[in-house]
Amino acid sequence: MRPLLAALVLALPTSLAAQEASKQEAAAVQSIVECLVQGLPHDWVRAEMTVELAAPGAASGDVEYTAVRRGAEDRRESFTPCDVRKPARTLLDGRKSQAAARRGWTRAVLVVQPDGKFSLNFEYPKKDDKRRMK
Repeated sequence: MRPLLAALVLALPTSLAAQEASKQEAAAVQSIVECLVQGLPHDWVRAEMTVELAAPGAASGDVEYTAVRRGAEDRRESFTPCDVRKPARTLLDGRKSQAAARRGWTRAVLVVQPDGKFSLNFEYPKKDDKRRMK
């Protein structure tokens, strides 16, 4: 693994602890990042994985992996992680350890930076969106 990527993977546990992630969330994010970094360009400054589900609790959905390179911060480009299914599957499997009220997400976005900082945000269907609640 390239030195910068190795440093990211090593920095991740500290970043996870600082963000108060549960042990299950920390293990999932670390596993996802280890796979993502294998496909990132050498000059990346931001990596993003977006998972879109048609309905809460769906077993599968669409996933997109994008990166931003140094000097081209206004453009996102696709990249291929170690396995196109593994990171999204890891995130979907992680719902089992989430509180029941948090499992109904329909969109998840994981953003990772080379220094180990990350954000993982979930979006939920609006109560009045009957189409998404089915």
